[in-house]
Amino acid sequence: MKYSPQYGHLPTTNGDHCVGDGIKMASALGADTVDMEWVQVHPTGMVNPKDPNNKVKWLAAEAMRGEGGILVDREGKRFCNELGTRDYVSGRIWDNNKPPYYLILNEKASKAIEWHCKHYVGRGIMERHSSA
Repeated sequence: MKYSPQYGHLPTTNGDHCVGDGIKMASALGADTVDMEWVQVHPTGMVNPKDPNNKVKWLAAEAMRGEGGILVDREGKRFCNELGTRDYVSGRIWDNNKPPYYLILNEKASKAIEWHCKHYVGRGIMERHSSA
């Protein structure tokens, strides 16, 4: 909030224990900081549908996009090149402004990163659906 208050409302994939203690201790000892206003916003944080208001979200592995996952908005429309950088994809989400967004994998992509998919399904933050 001190350096980039415009992002303070966003959910995070950091746990409650991540409060900048290392930076605070170093600053108290006289260390300088640089570029503190730069905050990485990741485009594919996943919401647990059983706890959608929890500020802490799960981070989808970038491999999900890399293996062919597509992002669609609430209208089911693609709005970006999913292989773009995090900044690009996050920026397109801001510009599109049609949440919620969904990351969709076909069978080939889900098999290529099967461990991730099993992990997310087991946590209840990803679902499998048949296209038949």
